Amino acid sequence: MTIHGVDTALTLFAAGTLTRTQAARKAGVDLDRFDDLCAKRGIPVTPAPLDAGGRSHVNAD
Repeated sequence: MTIHGVDTALTLFAAGTLTRTQAARKAGVDLDRFDDLCAKRGIPVTPAPLDAGGRSHVNAD
């Protein structure tokens, strides 16, 4: 995958447009490598906290 493709996948993941799994596939890397890339860029990969109704505001994997 090109640097541009990885950057795009990370940007879309950070914006909540893609799930972690979708973004890793788009970037062409496995989930462990994707987590490493996120950590290097300061993008959190932990799930968002649940609201009072038990729902997350982020798409689940």
